[in-house]
Amino acid sequence: MAQIRREVEITIHSIHIPVTGAGDAADTSHILNANLIWPRTGIAQKTAGQPCVLNKGAADFETVNWGRRILFKENVEGRFALGVTLTEDLDDEEIEQFLRFWAGAFLSIGAGMVENAAKPVGKLASAPLDYVAKNISKYPGATTLAEGLAELDAADFPPSGGERLLAVRMTAASRLLHISRRTVNSRSRVSRKLLLEKGAPNGEVVLAIRSL
Repeated sequence: MAQIRREVEITIHSIHIPVTGAGDAADTSHILNANLIWPRTGIAQKTAGQPCVLNKGAADFETVNWGRRILFKENVEGRFALGVTLTEDLDDEEIEQFLRFWAGAFLSIGAGMVENAAKPVGKLASAPLDYVAKNISKYPGATTLAEGLAELDAADFPPSGGERLLAVRMTAASRLLHISRRTVNSRSRVSRKLLLEKGAPNGEVVLAIRSL
């Protein structure tokens, strides 16, 4: 019996990560990375990524430009999986290092573009998306904050023109600590507070899946 095949468009609908580990920071910058695992026969994996800014751990993408929420336009067949990861908060210096990593790996990135994108105003929104998708996993400075995996089947998706929301439950990718430093009697003291154990629930990423 032939397996059901669908052509789908997958976009980010919303993100909610209660514990970002960023302390009192209201806005945090991250990269969301998505992996289609064996979407169809002969294709082991497809990867895509998008930069995102969360406000108190949340972001709604419904009104965001389509180009900043699209992840995939792919054919899926039978059973497959969809993995999602979110990096830790990236500060301006880390973003600059990240962009310079791209510049070293891809000579087509001009120095001027890197300088402009690395400025605080540019943030991660100025980053070239295809480089994010292909190289985030290779960058040594990007630690994964949360991860999730959903097992799916093409038969679960509606016929052409239909759409459904998929909530991918996220968990802590590693033990998450809040580290603070203070000076006591001219000596530096470091305190560590456990926020989440590895594998503990940490929100969800909701994706919109539309059959084409």
